[in-house]
Amino acid sequence: MLAFRKMLRAPYRIGMFGLGHVGGALARRLVEDADAIARAANRPIRLEAIVVARPQGRAAPAPLMTAEELIARPSLDAVVELVGGLEPAHTYIKNALSAGLEVITANKQVIAAHGPTLARLGRLRFEASVASAIPIVETLADTLAADRIRSIIGILNGTTNSILGAIAGGASYAEALADAQRRGLAEADPSADVDAHDPAAKLAILSMLAFRRRIDPSHIERVGIRSLEPVQLAAARRRGFVIKLIAAATMQDDATIEADVRPRLVPDHAAMARVDGAMNAIALDAQYAGSLVLQGPGAGPDAAASAVLADLVRAARDAPASAGSLLASLADQPAATVAPLGPKNPYPAAS
Repeated sequence: MLAFRKMLRAPYRIGMFGLGHVGGALARRLVEDADAIARAANRPIRLEAIVVARPQGRAAPAPLMTAEELIARPSLDAVVELVGGLEPAHTYIKNALSAGLEVITANKQVIAAHGPTLARLGRLRFEASVASAIPIVETLADTLAADRIRSIIGILNGTTNSILGAIAGGASYAEALADAQRRGLAEADPSADVDAHDPAAKLAILSMLAFRRRIDPSHIERVGIRSLEPVQLAAARRRGFVIKLIAAATMQDDATIEADVRPRLVPDHAAMARVDGAMNAIALDAQYAGSLVLQGPGAGPDAAASAVLADLVRAARDAPASAGSLLASLADQPAATVAPLGPKNPYPAAS
């Protein structure tokens, strides 16, 4: 172990915006798994500063300071943004990149709406912005960079997937939502999930990476799950279907993009039908690699922290920020025209 420590490079020093569930999980990993992380990164990764909204009396694993103080700190190599939402997260990321810091974020709203413009400012990594622990972002930008992705089909929101499972078991929408809120799966204001804004943002990110076109998430048609009742899910089951909130996108002839998010009737023999609870799944149709399916935890602090840590290890090793570079290349493009997939493809609409 001593010889290993002597071989390590200087520590990779980071600051963090936010110390909620994901930030807390990441901070614990950095302490409890410090040796394993150092081996993976070939250098220690040290948390040196944290910004929180209400610092008074707050215990933290690193000094608390203002956003301005953190970004101006001369010893930092990177910052991790885990605040969520558009603002002040967008400002934090923009200012950090402009100051020459690398940025790692889990923020799907900011990446979907502003990713290409931000990525032009500096190294930007965002593996945790889509499907938490599922390694889809860098897979699309790097591993499959030379392939042609023809379609994406995904369950990208663990909250609605869990709610739909409860409704299928006989609960009303209101009962299923209340239970999800009690278990910490749904926010007090669940609209981002149940009205499909969250999976639409994630689909926009995946579509930009897969199709190499700039996508405005507001152009993706979305239908949520508020109107679904147990009788509809029971009727679907009798016909051999499961209702899932499906995010899907295709590109035809390298020109026409079709995408939407809506409840769909998934045949119960299909892989997507067996994605239960807070799990996510993403199916890709690639011209050369063929059909690929990635599945795993799409929610939860440990899963999200795992994806953030993967980006931190890549950053500490000076690995290319492939997804960020790809988005940066789209910054001067106008937003692509996106038409809805409609009620029939890739599965029949449920409502």
